[in-house]
Amino acid sequence: MIEAVIKDCNNVTSATIQIRKNHLNIRYAMNGAGKSTIASAIELQSKQEDLSRLKCFGSTDAPTCALSEPVKVLLFNEDFVKSFVFQQSEVIQNSFDVFIKTPEYEGRQASINKRLKEIHLDLAQNADLQQVVSVGKTVLSKFTLTQSGELKNIGLLKTLISSQSIFTLPEKLSKFQPLMQKEYNVEWVGWKHDGSKFDDNGICPFCTSGLGKEYVAEKEMFNASYTRSNVKNIREMLSYFQSVQDFMDEEKRAILIDCVKGDKGDREIQLWVTKFYHELNFLVSKIMDAQEFNSFRVRREDIPHLDQQLNALIIDTSNLQIFNNQKVKDCVDFLNGKIKAVLRETELLKSDIGQLKGLIGSAKEQAIKDINEFLLTAGINYKFEIRDESENVSKTILSYISRTTDPIEVEDINLHLSWGEKNAFALVLFMHYALSQDPQLIILDDPISSFDSNKKYAIISRLFSSKKRSFYRKTVFMLTHDLQPIIDYVINEKPTGEYVSAYFIQNRAGVISELEISEADIRSLPKMLVENARYDRLNKVHRVASLRKFFDHVPAQSVGQDHAYSLLSCLIHGKTKATMKDGSEMTAADIASGEAIIKQYISDFDYSTYLINVFTKEPLLRIIMNDPNSYFRLQAFRVLLQVLNLKSKIADDALMKYIDEQFHVENDYIFTLDYVKYDTVPDFVIARCLEFLKKEGLVT
Repeated sequence: MIEAVIKDCNNVTSATIQIRKNHLNIRYAMNGAGKSTIASAIELQSKQEDLSRLKCFGSTDAPTCALSEPVKVLLFNEDFVKSFVFQQSEVIQNSFDVFIKTPEYEGRQASINKRLKEIHLDLAQNADLQQVVSVGKTVLSKFTLTQSGELKNIGLLKTLISSQSIFTLPEKLSKFQPLMQKEYNVEWVGWKHDGSKFDDNGICPFCTSGLGKEYVAEKEMFNASYTRSNVKNIREMLSYFQSVQDFMDEEKRAILIDCVKGDKGDREIQLWVTKFYHELNFLVSKIMDAQEFNSFRVRREDIPHLDQQLNALIIDTSNLQIFNNQKVKDCVDFLNGKIKAVLRETELLKSDIGQLKGLIGSAKEQAIKDINEFLLTAGINYKFEIRDESENVSKTILSYISRTTDPIEVEDINLHLSWGEKNAFALVLFMHYALSQDPQLIILDDPISSFDSNKKYAIISRLFSSKKRSFYRKTVFMLTHDLQPIIDYVINEKPTGEYVSAYFIQNRAGVISELEISEADIRSLPKMLVENARYDRLNKVHRVASLRKFFDHVPAQSVGQDHAYSLLSCLIHGKTKATMKDGSEMTAADIASGEAIIKQYISDFDYSTYLINVFTKEPLLRIIMNDPNSYFRLQAFRVLLQVLNLKSKIADDALMKYIDEQFHVENDYIFTLDYVKYDTVPDFVIARCLEFLKKEGLVT
C-alpha cells in the first residue's frame, strides 16, 4: 500500500489517500473536489520538487505531501500531451526507448555487453610471450630494411659479412687473440686504434720502446680488419642470439653462432641472418597484433567480421626453422587457444545479436500493429509507423488514410488531429511511454471523461488489457468524474474485472474523505428509484421525485400510470391545480386513478395533502437546511424554486443547468451510485443555493 498524506494544497486542506499496489485504483469525484491537486501533489513530492505552486490562496500554511515510501511517479495530464507527443511530424519522442527498449531487450543487451567486455585474450599471464616481444623488438630495431623489405647490408649484417672473425685472428695478428677474447675487447680495440695516432716516431706510445719491423704491416692489417664498431656489432649480435636462445632451435642457433664467428661464407651468413630476422619479426608482429586486439574494445558492429580478424591472429609455426622449439610451440599453443576460445564466444555473440535483432523487429511490428488496431477501434483515421534511423534510434510517423491515394504523411500532427483524437491517442502513447520507464506509480488525471462512450471503452480496454503489454496489474491511480470506468470494471468486469478498487472522493470544506465503491453500491437506476420511492424513511420530496423519474424510464402500462405521472409532475413543478401533460385539467376520477397507482409505492400518498403539507415553502426549507444528504437538499431547492416561482431569478445558468440535470432522465446512466449512500453534489452547489435563499430573504 502506498499512502499519501496531503495538506494545504489548493482546495485540499487535508487528505489521506491509500493506493493498493498492483491494482487499478479508481477515485470517482465531482468536478472541483481536488482530483488534479491530489495528482500534482503526489507527482511533485515523488520528484522532491517544490509544492509552493499548490499553495492555497490567502493561506500562510505551506503545502505538503508525505509519501509512505519513495516512488517513481508518472502523471498523465495536459503537460504530457504538450511535452512528449505530437511535436511537428514526430508522434512521440525517444520512440526507440518507448517501443523497443523493453525489459527483455535490455536483458539481452546487457548480456551482449557483458560478453563484449569479456572478449579479450588475457595474455599478460604468459611471461614468455612478453619476453619474445620485449627482447625481439630490441633485436629487430638493430636491423634496417630496404623499401622492398630486404635487410640492408649495413650495421650488424655488414659486419658479419665483411669483417674478420674476432674468434680466429690471422696469423700475423694471432698474438692479440687473448685480448680479443676478453669481455672488454670492444674497449681494447678502440684503445689500440687511438694509440696508433701517436706512433709517428716509431716509438711505442705505451712503453717508449722501439717498434718492430713487423709493426707497420700488423697495423695496416689490424686497422683494415677490426674497428671498434665492428667488434661491438659482433659482440652485440652474440648477445642478441643469447637473449632469445630459449626460443631457438638448438641446431639452428649453432649455425647462427658459426655465422658470427666467421665460420660461414658471406651468402650463407646473409641467408641465416635474414631468416633469423624475418622469423623473429613474424613472431613479434603476430604476438603484438594479439596484444593490440586485447586492448581493443570490441563493439557490437564489429562482431560480424570479428571471426576473420581473430582467425588472422592465429600463428602457424610450420614454416619456422629457427624459432620452432618446444617453448615457442607452447607459447603459440597458448596464444592460439586463447584466440579459439574468443572465436567460440564470438559465435555465441552472433547468435545473441541475431536474437536481439529479431526481438527488435518483433517489438517494432507489435507496437505498430497494436497502435494501428487502437486507432481503428477508436475511429481515428490515421496510420502509425516506426522508421529505423540508426541502430538504436527510430522515428514515429503518422499518415492520414486517404480514400483516393496512398497514405499521406502528416507534417504537423497538432494541426490535423482533433482535440479528442489527440487526447485519446496520447493516452495510449503514454501507456507505452510509462511502461518503458517502469514507474512504481502511474497517475491518470481524468483521462477519458470528455470522450464518447466508444472511445472511452476503446481506451480503457487497451490501457488495462490482460492479453497485451499494458497497465494490467500495475499500480495505477486514476482520478475521474466519469462513472463509466467504474461501471465497466465493477459491474461488467470489463476488460479484466480483476485487481481493481474504486472509491468515491468527497471534499467537505477542504477535508477529503474516501468511501469505497463495491458492486452492491452501483445500482440499477430504475430499481433504485422504485426502492427509494417505497422507502418511508426518506423525505417525501425525494420519494415523489424518484417515482416520477422511474415512470420516465418505463413505458406506461395503463392510463392510470399517465395520471400518476401527471400528479407527481404537478407537485414537483409547484402547480396548485393538477393537469395532464397537454395542460388539460385532471378530473377527480383522473386524480383518483393516479393516486391509486402512486399508493403502490408511497402508501400514504394523497395529492391534496402532499400539496399542502409537503410541497410548500416551510417543509421544503426544512429539507434544504437540515437534511444531511446534499442530493436531497438540491431536489428540495429545485422544487422550492418552482413552488415560489423563483427560478427566473437565478442568474447563474450553469448552476440552474446542474440542478435541472438531477431530474432529467436523459442525463442518467442505467447504473449509478446509490443517492442515499454517496453524496455526489459538490459543496459549492449547495453554497450557491443557500446564498440565493438568503438573498431572497427565505433563510438567515
